[in-house]
Amino acid sequence: MKKIDKLIIQAFIGPFILTFLVVVFILLTVQMMNYVDEIFGKDLSLFDLGVLIFHFSVFQTPVAFPLSVMLASLMTFGNLGEHFELTAIKSAGISLIRALMPIAVIVFFITVVAFYSNNYLVPRSALKAYSLLYDIKQKKPALDITPGQFYTGIENYSIKVDRKFADGRTLKGLTIYNHTGHTGNLEVIFADSGQMYTVYNDRYLKFELFDGEHYLEGETRNLNRTRTNYKEIRPLTRTQFAKSQMMFDLSSFGMSRTDEGLFASNRLMRNFTQLNADLDSLRGDIYEAESEIYSVPDYYLKYSEIKDKAIIPERVREAKLRLDSMRQITSMIQAAENGSDPITVQKPVEAIVRFKTLKTRMINESRVKKNEESELKISKMTLEAARSRVSPNNLTNDPILGDSSSSEIEKQKRVRELTLEKNDTRAAQTRIVKAALANTRQIKSKVVAQNNRIQQLQTDYYLFDIQWHKMLAHAMACISMFLIGAPLGSIIKRGGIGFPILVSVLFFIIYFVISTGGEKYAKSGSVSVIMGVWFANALLLPVGVFFLKQAKNDVRVFEADFYRVMGNRFRDWLSKLRKAFFKQSELKADINA
Repeated sequence: MKKIDKLIIQAFIGPFILTFLVVVFILLTVQMMNYVDEIFGKDLSLFDLGVLIFHFSVFQTPVAFPLSVMLASLMTFGNLGEHFELTAIKSAGISLIRALMPIAVIVFFITVVAFYSNNYLVPRSALKAYSLLYDIKQKKPALDITPGQFYTGIENYSIKVDRKFADGRTLKGLTIYNHTGHTGNLEVIFADSGQMYTVYNDRYLKFELFDGEHYLEGETRNLNRTRTNYKEIRPLTRTQFAKSQMMFDLSSFGMSRTDEGLFASNRLMRNFTQLNADLDSLRGDIYEAESEIYSVPDYYLKYSEIKDKAIIPERVREAKLRLDSMRQITSMIQAAENGSDPITVQKPVEAIVRFKTLKTRMINESRVKKNEESELKISKMTLEAARSRVSPNNLTNDPILGDSSSSEIEKQKRVRELTLEKNDTRAAQTRIVKAALANTRQIKSKVVAQNNRIQQLQTDYYLFDIQWHKMLAHAMACISMFLIGAPLGSIIKRGGIGFPILVSVLFFIIYFVISTGGEKYAKSGSVSVIMGVWFANALLLPVGVFFLKQAKNDVRVFEADFYRVMGNRFRDWLSKLRKAFFKQSELKADINA
């Protein structure tokens, strides 16, 4: 390693560590401000609070790495340019690209560290932090009895103290309502003075009461007699005491830890491997829900032609095959474990061959459809024949009604029979229509439920896919931010923490707004997840290449002389264009003359 490389690396390492800690502290402060009311006032130990702050600090590193790289690289090359060290490096025949190489190597390692941090450290810290935060939220506030106010923090008791002395345990004028019976204010204790302190490792709160009275009012009940309502009024009990003691259980004030496995399914707590498994599982659930929709015609519309027009996509067909196979494999394994199907364990090859026949079974479904069509035609012919039997035209063609020699009684009997047949046919038609309506409602509810399930699963799939890509995008953002920060520092030639911070924050806000907007559109499915997550990097990378090109050519982009020269060149170009236009007009006028 050359001395120039050591100089540039030493100039970069210090600002990077400093800016990284500052950025993490700022992001941590913003994060903790959202939970101030839920954390403070719970009498947390310093250890629990330190663990929460540490894990939330690790949770902020995906955002802190890119911003720190840009800010540190901008400050480094700004300082080198401000002290003419960058000019000396260029005068020695070393190009700007060569001067950037030492920091580029470090940024590459930082990118790798950021990736592994996003994959391993951040999900674990998120799990620890949010599970601990949940336990803190469930914890009751610390015991704090304020004079002149009723304290209801202890379950089933209301305590009021008129005065609390400086030692924190001596009390004056106590009023204690006992609501353990849930019958109202029937039991109350008044005491002139007392003492309050905890015992048995702060598990119980003990009250010593002096010169007081205990009132216990009996519960009034209504007794229903035959004609008159009677009220049974129990007596009021009044007890005076010189000294009394009361114990309150404080176990609910302690913080109990919840099993972290309950939070492990959240996408923020998953690494690359787990997210891949989750995406595969969600994809299978989506295909399963789609197969349920495509199977609706086969289940509910057996005699309709609609099922023939429903074309099942190949991916849904394969997913259904796979799911059916997995269900059968699971059932066979369970049966083998229970000892009811030992053949499956001895001959697994036969079981696999058995599952492959599912595909042949699906091919034979087309043959079954033809049989169902023939049944449909037969049912239609039967219905038409029934209708023709009771039609008005056939009443006159009836052999009994058309025969003049038949008696009136036989004709009336035949009319009643035909009428009953007609009524039975109408009742059958009504039942068919009602069954069809019920079937239609059932189909609609099933399709709507499956569509809602598919939509929810698709949203979950987008969220997990976004998280998968964000792990890579946040790490690769370090390279984009470096390509913006280092050339800008060499162009601006101003170090310190003033102007570089302003420029860095400006570009980071642009990156944050674009990435947040892209994630929002990706969640709704308006754009692809790749475009929504990677668009900010894809947009800032050409900007960094542009700044690198300008810095290589030593262009003063942020100086007024640069824009003055560009304005003069544009003005000269417009004047030349105007002169050429007038010259061409004069030539045309001379030719026409």
